[in-house]
Amino acid sequence: MEKHLTTVKSSIKAGTEQVWQWITGKARWLFQRSHWIVVYGYAFLYMFTGHNKLVNMETFVKGNKHIPVLGQYAEFIGWGIPLLEILLAIVLVSPWRKTQRWALWTSTLLMGVFTLYIALMLLFAEKRLCHCGGVIEEMGWHTHLIFNAVWVGLGMWAIQRLKNYTI
Repeated sequence: MEKHLTTVKSSIKAGTEQVWQWITGKARWLFQRSHWIVVYGYAFLYMFTGHNKLVNMETFVKGNKHIPVLGQYAEFIGWGIPLLEILLAIVLVSPWRKTQRWALWTSTLLMGVFTLYIALMLLFAEKRLCHCGGVIEEMGWHTHLIFNAVWVGLGMWAIQRLKNYTI
């Protein structure tokens, strides 16, 4: 009986070790590729907001005209930002790794600029204007600042991971 119990215990231990190795192997595999979640997340985010801005172009341009300093460039910004966002979204999902890296750098930098804009609006503007598009526009200003800052951090992390990534 004791011999049988020892055999059962060792079988359970061996099975547990196999399951643990399988789980850690899958977790390692997922972590090694997790930067792609950020890349495709940026692509989705920029395609969504870029499309929304193009669909609501008149409102977007009119809203940009009321922004101090930038108002004189409202037409350029009104077309430039959504077209850049859509271009970045397309390039982020392209099969060319070097081009994807460039797009990820540019996406992270652009998100940094948006984050800086929000921070400046929170610090200095009495009337705060946001024309980001869709659900993102519905966020409160502090939530929007945190959302953007998280995306900047994720972008920098993904850039670092992508630098070391080999296919």
